[in-house]
Amino acid sequence: MNHRQPLPQPVAPAADRDQPAAASETFPWLAFLEIDNGAIDRDHREAVAEGNRLSELLNHRQSWPDVVAMLRQARARSARHFETEDRILAQTRFPEHEQHRRAHEHILAAFDRILAELEAVTVPEERHWQLAQAPRDLLVDHCLKDDLRFKSHVMQMGARRGW
Repeated sequence: MNHRQPLPQPVAPAADRDQPAAASETFPWLAFLEIDNGAIDRDHREAVAEGNRLSELLNHRQSWPDVVAMLRQARARSARHFETEDRILAQTRFPEHEQHRRAHEHILAAFDRILAELEAVTVPEERHWQLAQAPRDLLVDHCLKDDLRFKSHVMQMGARRGW
């Protein structure tokens, strides 16, 4: 019979416990995310850099107007990127193109709902700081689950067309 005591768990200093939880870690660009070595990857790299800048603002609870402005910029960049991606998927006749396009519409609609709520905030509460992270999470989830589904398709079509 084993009578070992559980290991003591570290306890954060009182000053750290009073601080809000960090929004997130930075998201590194990883080679497996590369899809076309072109417009899609360029946009994805920009999105990763933008998301990391947003995380820094959120983690340090910096200027709320800057957070909202960055979210507006991210929404506009996402819409432009989705147009590019949708065009490429249509041109290459990706079998799941329509489903992918609908996912883009869903993300932009969620972005709009979040922005509408956050633009009305003058004194952000913890829930607002957390909500401001949601678009980044949506985009990372989309890239990892949806965009990687068409990677081999785009690579094959690019090789055929000399992209």
